Amino acid sequence: MTQPRPGWPTFLALPLLHFLSVKLTFLCAYSPENEVVVWLPNAVLLAALLHYRGQRGWLLATLTFSSDLVANLPVFPARQAALLSLINVAEVTLTYLLMRRAGVSPGLERIQDLGKFVVSGPLIGALCGGLLAGTVLRTLDGVSAPYPTLVLLWWFGDGLGLLIYTPLLLALVQPARETVRLRWQDGAVLLFTVALAWLILSGQAEKLGGVSLTPNLLLPSVLYMAVRFGTRWTSLAVALISLATARAQTTGHQPFGDAPPHELILRTQEFILTLSIVGMGFAVLLSEQRALTRGLEDKVRERTQKLEESNSKLGALSATDGLTGIANRRRFDEFLSSEWSHARQSGQSLALALLDVDLFKKYNDHYGHQAGDDCLRLVAQVLNANVRRAGDLVARYGGEEFALVAVAADEPSALAMSHNICQAIQDLGQAHVLSPFGVVTASIGVAVLTPAPGDEDSHEALIRQADQALYQAKARGRNQVVLAGAPSA
Repeated sequence: MTQPRPGWPTFLALPLLHFLSVKLTFLCAYSPENEVVVWLPNAVLLAALLHYRGQRGWLLATLTFSSDLVANLPVFPARQAALLSLINVAEVTLTYLLMRRAGVSPGLERIQDLGKFVVSGPLIGALCGGLLAGTVLRTLDGVSAPYPTLVLLWWFGDGLGLLIYTPLLLALVQPARETVRLRWQDGAVLLFTVALAWLILSGQAEKLGGVSLTPNLLLPSVLYMAVRFGTRWTSLAVALISLATARAQTTGHQPFGDAPPHELILRTQEFILTLSIVGMGFAVLLSEQRALTRGLEDKVRERTQKLEESNSKLGALSATDGLTGIANRRRFDEFLSSEWSHARQSGQSLALALLDVDLFKKYNDHYGHQAGDDCLRLVAQVLNANVRRAGDLVARYGGEEFALVAVAADEPSALAMSHNICQAIQDLGQAHVLSPFGVVTASIGVAVLTPAPGDEDSHEALIRQADQALYQAKARGRNQVVLAGAPSA
């Protein structure tokens, strides 16, 4: 599969998406206490690096650094803004290198990939970024929070942003693997989820029927989406619910009850973490299981097809004469018996021609067995060339004898075809010094019968008449065709 390469549309869209993600973060997840619940922009660069397998990563990093710097300048002094933007790029770069070293698939398609992503990004990468950023933030005027608090705020915000936003961006750029047909149950669940989310996050009702309305009640709906819609739509649901919950908390709706602001931020982050791990973990696990099932079904289908092909080849080999490549005696007997039954039911005639290579034993003794085998192959080729109807059968009857079964053929057509074959064998000009004709020839006996519906005779009667006609052809001097029942010459 060809790896995608970033082009100018990506270079234009990446900084724009990064900048919009900054604005979305400040809109939905920035509290009045200057705490960020989730920081989304870093996921933009990480998703781009994963999707393009690190190709032109330096340029992608430069573009997002520039966008991050533009977003930070109105908030921080120039020196600190540049340092914090560098820390963001370093955090994402470290996460990508750890994921690549761990062999994570770009689309986070396996449950082990999702686990390695969580360790590399939200845990290690975001923590390293927090350790560096805490040092820079301590140099700002008006920042009185202790260093561990600053580290934790950065760590949790960046980690959650990577966790909810990276899978969504990757899912949106990946081709859809399967189409989901909506059912009425899906619409009912979606409507119920939207209504419940509005009640919980808008602050319209704290309790319903004595039950506390907390965002945790949305977890079953996310699990339902994971089962029905796969990773793409589940990641979208997780991101929307996470941002809506963060927005509700930062705007004072307090979906987690009444508590100190910092504790409420922690509760929000804990819920987003649970929602992401449960929802995305379940969706990826089910998607992986479906992929394994499809792979097994494809393998079974492939093995079944190969087995059928092998059986077909074995069947063909069991019905084919190994020397001449035409049907063998077994196939001849089965075909003649079957066509005799069909002729009895339809009232159509059935023609049988038995061919014997003249003086073949002398030919074999004089020219050798190899030459004898070649001679039989030539005769088989002549038979195939002169039998053009799809329903007819050419077979090796035994030794130097061949058989031709013509379905729904009358006496004139059967005789004409047999004469053509007899003449074509002679026209081969295959030398036979012990034959009175000087070349290889053949004698043919033809029999044509129409089985009556109540006739008890079997196809053996047809074989017997054709054999008698063949005997007459040889007795009259060979190299000729005799029709069973015809007057003697």
